[in-house]
Amino acid sequence: MFCTVAAVCACHRDSGTPPPPKPHISVPVAAKKGPSAAELTAGMVDAASQGKAQVPVTLKFDLQQRPVLGQALDINIAVLPQIDASAADIQIAGGDGLTLGLPTNQIVLPDVEAGQVYRQSVKVTPTAEGVLLLNLTILLKHDEITESRVFSIPIIVDR
Repeated sequence: MFCTVAAVCACHRDSGTPPPPKPHISVPVAAKKGPSAAELTAGMVDAASQGKAQVPVTLKFDLQQRPVLGQALDINIAVLPQIDASAADIQIAGGDGLTLGLPTNQIVLPDVEAGQVYRQSVKVTPTAEGVLLLNLTILLKHDEITESRVFSIPIIVDR
């Protein structure tokens, strides 16, 4: 009986050393990213670039409705710069057969960031049938210089 009591007491005795701490593993949490520029402009069409300008900017567009002679038409545009710029100016010129419905032919985007999408809307009214061109010149101001790139948006007008 004495041996049983001694064994039970020995099992409940504190050895004096604390148990080793459990290791804490820290796993970095991935930052949630928003949708990409491609996802934000899904369904839009790339505007045709004119000339050999290598300014790192893309322009996409879509039409709200089918172009009809004499009826105002909203054109959604998306500017996608690939570099940061202190400003971006968009100069808009309607070709033959297009009348601009804007109070000014310029849109100013202050402080644009690479990888972002900057949306605007342009209103035009076709005054002739056929393939009409809306021309947009994007001027990016960065590193004390201004670079430009010209884009065309074709608008096919039927009666």
